[in-house]
Amino acid sequence: MPALDISNPGVSAIADFGALLNDLIDEATTLKVPAQGNSHSLGIDPPVTKADLDKISTRVDSSLSHVTPSPSEQEDDSTKEQLKDRRWQVVETAARDLFGRLVTSTSINNPDITQIWNLFDILTIISDNGQCDPGLLFWLIEELVESKTIAECRVIFDYLESRRERITPERTFKKWSLIVLRMCTELLRRLSRAEDTAFCGRVFIFLFQSFPLGDRSSVNLRGEYHVENVTNFESAIDNEDSKMVVDTPQTGASKESTKGGTQNKEKEEVLSSDALYPLFWPLQEMFSQPLKLFDQSCMQSFKRGIEETVKKFATYPSDEGLPALNPSDETKTSLKRKREDEEKEGLLEAFNPKYLTSKDLFELEISDLTFRRHIMVQTLITLNFILSWTAEAKKKYDKLNVQNKSVLYAAEFNDDDAKWAKEIKIKISDHMRKDTPGRIFYRMVDTVLARDKNWVYWKMASCPTITRNPVNPQTYADAQSSAQRSATSKRLRPNPMGAVSLDFLQPVDGEESLEKFKEPERHRLPELDSFKTGIADDDFAISMASNDLNKATAVAGKASKSWRALRVAGKSKLTSFDKIDDPQNINPVFLAPSDEDGDDDNGEAEDLPDNRSPIIVSSSEQGNLPDIIGKLLSSHKGVFGKVVRHTTREPNEGEVNGKDYYFVKAPEFNQLRDGDRLIEFTEASDVSYGTSIKVVDAIADNDKIPIIQLNVEAAQFAKDMGYQARYIFISPSQNQPADTDMDTTADGSADNAEECAKIKAPEFFNTTINLEDVDQAVGSLWEFISKAGEQEETYDSA
Repeated sequence: MPALDISNPGVSAIADFGALLNDLIDEATTLKVPAQGNSHSLGIDPPVTKADLDKISTRVDSSLSHVTPSPSEQEDDSTKEQLKDRRWQVVETAARDLFGRLVTSTSINNPDITQIWNLFDILTIISDNGQCDPGLLFWLIEELVESKTIAECRVIFDYLESRRERITPERTFKKWSLIVLRMCTELLRRLSRAEDTAFCGRVFIFLFQSFPLGDRSSVNLRGEYHVENVTNFESAIDNEDSKMVVDTPQTGASKESTKGGTQNKEKEEVLSSDALYPLFWPLQEMFSQPLKLFDQSCMQSFKRGIEETVKKFATYPSDEGLPALNPSDETKTSLKRKREDEEKEGLLEAFNPKYLTSKDLFELEISDLTFRRHIMVQTLITLNFILSWTAEAKKKYDKLNVQNKSVLYAAEFNDDDAKWAKEIKIKISDHMRKDTPGRIFYRMVDTVLARDKNWVYWKMASCPTITRNPVNPQTYADAQSSAQRSATSKRLRPNPMGAVSLDFLQPVDGEESLEKFKEPERHRLPELDSFKTGIADDDFAISMASNDLNKATAVAGKASKSWRALRVAGKSKLTSFDKIDDPQNINPVFLAPSDEDGDDDNGEAEDLPDNRSPIIVSSSEQGNLPDIIGKLLSSHKGVFGKVVRHTTREPNEGEVNGKDYYFVKAPEFNQLRDGDRLIEFTEASDVSYGTSIKVVDAIADNDKIPIIQLNVEAAQFAKDMGYQARYIFISPSQNQPADTDMDTTADGSADNAEECAKIKAPEFFNTTINLEDVDQAVGSLWEFISKAGEQEETYDSA
């Protein structure tokens, strides 16, 4: 190495490269001056690119050109590698010297901090060119983070987030990822999750985006729980004189008690806030340490606390029942919050996730909808844990090839615990879905919990790789050539497979060939029934084929005829497609439509009303609705199409798929529900029911009026979801005897005539038809439907 200069205490190569770095930083700063319109950006954007700095690669090589190996290294085979290391050391020393001077002389909130961001960008460019150690940039950023306060680290993370894709390329980041992981881990240890919640989230998101999805660095492989999260609460009851006097909202139960009315047995069993307090807060220990639930004593206390909590929460009104805020009050509140936010600038991210466990505040706390939702979400997570460790659920864990013993527990919950967990889960879901915002919130929670099960299962399998290796080029080439050989015809055919014969073009009798072009069969769609015989002949040929070639030809012919028949049937018999259970048997499209389905084409054009929007018919007493709708369909054939609902239960004796219900599996029904392809859906006794919008549209496409039979709750659901239809309520006669022994209907609604007779038509119905007899109801119903625009008229037999 060159000798030290007495006048310059440093290596000359380091001084030369340091001067080059200063020049490059000045050039980059000049480029950023017009772009610094926002003072808060502190020069982070725009990033410095290779094109912004003139011939940077050549200038760096020129500055390091006089860094040569020592004479003793000239004959060594590793001279080039040693020369590269020596030059990297020069770059690192000069960069660290400049970095140290900039950090000590520049505050993070000073506009001059732009020089540090420019230095990082320049080192990124030099590293991409292979002219310095790729880890140098990460070492400097780590030192900068360790030397700054939390508020200053936020600005540093602004830079990291803006350059993440640039400084963490997949080809080189893996070697230096440990530095980033160590830096972020140390920063998280300094942060308070109570006061710096948002900043902690930014750090985690940066790690998630930088590391591969299947990386184990962020996985809790040992299944350790956050046992330090202890919720302290009052163990003794304070004196009444020392209690704080607060104004609490009056719940439905308390309002009844003030009226002096007698409460039913269920409401009398709801504990008061003081009695619930010692049962409620110990649940937090079970939420944070669910393994304690394997102990039956803890499980029993957990059951009692959850049951009483769910009962108490059920007495509070839903979100839609809360009084609306006065617009003027809302404006005043927003202005006040704006002033408070301006006064607390710098503390906007402060948030305390710990609960306030004072006994005096407990009534106010549980009256808050957001607080109740948080507790119910924690309960759902714990209930999923219980259901995941029953004897039945543990059987699928035995199929794992590689098991993570740390998260596979030997203990299990019994059948009674599993049954209780399912019942409580249903109660919580019913309570959370009482209104439209609640249904949306519950669907989001249910989706997140369902996906979390997959991640837990992945961790139980010791986190197998989820990255698929690229296909070997030779394997791809072999597969491609094999596919070409299998698709190549071994012999020439007079006509290509599937092509129409062109023999009719042969000149026979003058213009006879041209006349054949005018035959209707060439330009008109064939009749649907014309394919039925051909498909039957192909089925016979398949069963009687003497060799594989004949069988393959028959199979191809049947597939071609079936596809064309379905294309033709799609014009007029789209509803028949749902009746096809076997793709090899399309006979349902050839069958004549049944009267019950309302698919008769006997209705005349003049019978069709002008308004053909869907009709939803409901009644508090479901017994007469099928007779009314059935007689309406038979009286006006070809006008209506009855909508058949979907269900996840098995068909009862005598029920026909596509006529009574569409019987589907639970995953298929959930796919329709999550894809917003149901206008309404209900659940009762683990059986789901819903109405597909596809079925409704198919009837409407055939120029028929869709008519849907729903109970009042399902009709309310469809209305709340914004479904546009004409809602008609059939009011049962007051003179009809009450049928108190009537069972629960098929779609899960209780059909007790004595109770239903007290129910009036909800306000969202367009009209009400009072039922005296079936014929009178059918006549009034048709009168309302046939008079377009008179949707609000009420029909009465009197």
